Amino acid sequence: MDQAAPGGHVRRSRFWLYAPFILLLLLTIAWTVAWFVIRNRTAEALDGWLAAEARAGREWTCQDRRIAGYPFRIEVICTALDFKRGAVTASFGRTEAVAQVYQPRRIITEVAGPLRVTDGTVTVQGSWDLFQASLNASQTGLQRISVAANAPKVTVTGLPAGELTGSGKRLELHMRPNPSRSADQARDVAASVTEARIPLLDALIGGAEATNLNADVTVTQADGFKGGTIADEMELWRKAGGKLDILMLSATKGTRQIETKGELRLDEQHRPAGQLNVAAAGLDGLLGNLTGGRLGGNLLGMLLGQGPRANAAQPNAKPQLASLPPLRLENGFLAMGPFVIPNVRLQPLY
Repeated sequence: MDQAAPGGHVRRSRFWLYAPFILLLLLTIAWTVAWFVIRNRTAEALDGWLAAEARAGREWTCQDRRIAGYPFRIEVICTALDFKRGAVTASFGRTEAVAQVYQPRRIITEVAGPLRVTDGTVTVQGSWDLFQASLNASQTGLQRISVAANAPKVTVTGLPAGELTGSGKRLELHMRPNPSRSADQARDVAASVTEARIPLLDALIGGAEATNLNADVTVTQADGFKGGTIADEMELWRKAGGKLDILMLSATKGTRQIETKGELRLDEQHRPAGQLNVAAAGLDGLLGNLTGGRLGGNLLGMLLGQGPRANAAQPNAKPQLASLPPLRLENGFLAMGPFVIPNVRLQPLY
């Protein structure tokens, strides 16, 4: 008679039950170790960069620096950020720079105010509600810098022309090396300010409406900050043959509009020089200020479609841009076509 097979349960291994959790724990430990290695290398790279900047005469001070951001980011935080080179000093509020571990060459920075920059003569002070900047780089160097600020306010004192103030709803600025003009050390700059309030512009053009500004320019010989005063930096740029190529500069202030293209530089007396092609509408106040309210200014405004006849048939129509004769800045004078504009003398910028 055959014996019956012994009964009972087969004991199975629990390895596969716990394996996913063990694997996750090992990955977490490995990632944590890797993050701290990256953190330490970031600190070493920062220290090396600060030392190199100091040797070049640029002193950066990151107060109460700490590095955080675990697990996927690297955050460098300064409670305040200061800069000094020669006579130029700058200070910012709390500054935080963030980069993703897997995208280290894209850095997002948030900076708190106030801003103060001075060379001992000219002082720039600024504030804002939110200020953010992004820097994109590659193995070959800088690719682009972008800046955005909400409710920016700025005051400039110490200029020969007196104090300048301005504010706006939002500021945006983008800068990149011009890939086709590297020999000229050219930088492309695009900027815009919405709902700007600029008292000097109000006095010049007339009206208290907010102004929308847009600029698309290329700056040549923009090879970096040398650490001198603002006047020294401007003079180095002038001697290097630097110029400002204005691809488009536009302003809209109520019914007043202006668009400008051209080229500007500095002459040997440090005055603006060059030629601008201008199209405008509604600039009766500006023409009157430039000509001292003379009849010639009124006639020029009517010929250019700025006067009352331009909109007589349609009183509520928006003025159309009319091209003005070329505007020349030469030897301290401002000329429109063959005529020198009276009561206007261009002053040295430094």
